[in-house]
Amino acid sequence: ETRWKSNGVCYVNSDKEKYKQFWNGQNTAKNGVGIFVRKQLAQEVLNIKRSNSRLVWIKLRLEKQTMIIISAYAPQTGESEEMKNDFWAAFSDTISTEPKSETILIGGDLNGQVG
Repeated sequence: ETRWKSNGVCYVNSDKEKYKQFWNGQNTAKNGVGIFVRKQLAQEVLNIKRSNSRLVWIKLRLEKQTMIIISAYAPQTGESEEMKNDFWAAFSDTISTEPKSETILIGGDLNGQVG
């Protein structure tokens, strides 16, 4: 959860590396997700999809394959069933529309619950 407003792309410097950041948020400082890509790989980003303030993905070309990287922040306990259902529907749509030959990497806070 980034809690950043709106969405965008920017470069971020660390001590030794430079990264391109892709993020998605909303008008209030709530929710929000992002993905950092090393500058050298940023030119290989083929597509960015921002479904809502809880889901963003990039499609990245890596040598002979394409990888989809998803950053997700699922609604937590206490949120409405409608919000949870909307999130999981968008998440499912994102994954199911991509070719099965592409690698999908999922990261984030999926707010799982046991029991």
